[in-house]
Amino acid sequence: MQNHEKEISAKVMQIITANWIAQPLYVVTKLGIPDILAEESKSINDLSNITKTFEPFLYRVMRALSSAGYFHEEENRVFSITPMGEILQKDKMQPIVLMFLSDWHTNAWEHLLQSVQTGKNAFELAYNQPCFEWLTNHKEAAEVFNKANELKAVQSHAVITDVYDFSKLKSIVDIGGGYGGLLYCILHKNPHLKGIIADLPFMKENVEQGISANKLTDRCVFIECDFFQQIPAGHDCYILSNILHDWDDERCQTILSNCHEAMRTDAELLIIESILPKRNEFSITSLMDLEVLIMGGGKERTESEYRNLLGKSGFILTEIIQTKENVSILECYR
Repeated sequence: MQNHEKEISAKVMQIITANWIAQPLYVVTKLGIPDILAEESKSINDLSNITKTFEPFLYRVMRALSSAGYFHEEENRVFSITPMGEILQKDKMQPIVLMFLSDWHTNAWEHLLQSVQTGKNAFELAYNQPCFEWLTNHKEAAEVFNKANELKAVQSHAVITDVYDFSKLKSIVDIGGGYGGLLYCILHKNPHLKGIIADLPFMKENVEQGISANKLTDRCVFIECDFFQQIPAGHDCYILSNILHDWDDERCQTILSNCHEAMRTDAELLIIESILPKRNEFSITSLMDLEVLIMGGGKERTESEYRNLLGKSGFILTEIIQTKENVSILECYR
């Protein structure tokens, strides 16, 4: 085997064996070990007692992850956290790890081959019901799902407010706004603005806690909203952030038509999504396209696909504003 072929084989092998690191990462994150080690090193015996696990197996997991740089093994089987391990802590990437590496998420991905062969949605093949319907009946998974999506969007929040001028507006509706992170960021930077987080009823308690924690009770409210049915009317600006990629074209047109009906003629719609690049150009968006395909039958789209979708729903795409992150703002009007 020539050197070039060996290098390619090594890269492919690294991908094939990625689960050898990914699943141990899920185990230690689920057990809370990155947070347990936040203040001081602990022996494997202490970690086993705190997490109520079988010490010999836990040690082998910790040893493997230490070899990969997530922990540091000291004398006498004592472990400390490293900067890579700190990323797995509660206030950092924990929700993303717990969602993407969970049994329920992995099970859906395992149906990709069957999905490709049949044209059926992988999640529905795994669970006999749509993803979002399943999540409404599995509150713990839904909470992790929402926190993970909120965390994925956090980095884009600041860059969105950096590149878009919200000062001309008086009121904003964040449709399917989740825990409200984007709207809070906009409101903090624009103290004259009022905002609405419009989402499903089960989000109400957590969102209202977030509004209070952000000291925005005088300028922000939660309104129950199913964007397939009706959207609060009469506001200056409507935001769809990472919503449309979750759905096929037909259901996106329903959402957009409801927006169109709720909006005044001078109101604007901001769609915040990643846009697929040209052919053969590597992009995380191309891989995320598979994630949304598997979870709900959604799709990432090219610029021309967005223009076509918006045109059919009665909108004109006036500008695409690229941010420093892998996300764009599509400014639209009726």
